Amino acid sequence: MWMDHHDLLREFPEEAQAIVALRESNGHFNALCERFDVVSAEIVRIERGKEPASETRLKALRHDRLGIKDEIVALLRAH
Repeated sequence: MWMDHHDLLREFPEEAQAIVALRESNGHFNALCERFDVVSAEIVRIERGKEPASETRLKALRHDRLGIKDEIVALLRAH
């Protein structure tokens, strides 16, 4: 079963302004968001069968995305 791409603005609509502001003003936050988008897009490609990967790789990518998301949320809360 595949999911749609996890877009941060769609996942956190109430934080849209903060996300945009932090992406513009905080290089680390912007890099995290870019990494989140890359990892999420790779997961979607794998889930849709467009890119081969083992279950172990898919699980590792999901774990990575969750860790990035946790760090993004922590920065949003501190903002």
